[in-house]
Amino acid sequence: IQFRRVLVGDRWEAWLHLVRRLMEVQLHHQPDQLCWKLTRSGQFTVKSMYIDVINLSVIPSSKHV
Repeated sequence: IQFRRVLVGDRWEAWLHLVRRLMEVQLHHQPDQLCWKLTRSGQFTVKSMYIDVINLSVIPSSKHV
């Protein structure tokens, strides 16, 4: 990878951090699968989302929830 500008300071450290994390990723030929961590079954439910949101100490201000 080539950059137009030199990465220095925090940007260089952030780049190295990203590269280290990407090196840990293992890709497989299996199809991707979603797993909802708020239910035992791994399936999304509105109830699990609602319970998680009301149990937060700070309610998200996003209008998309």
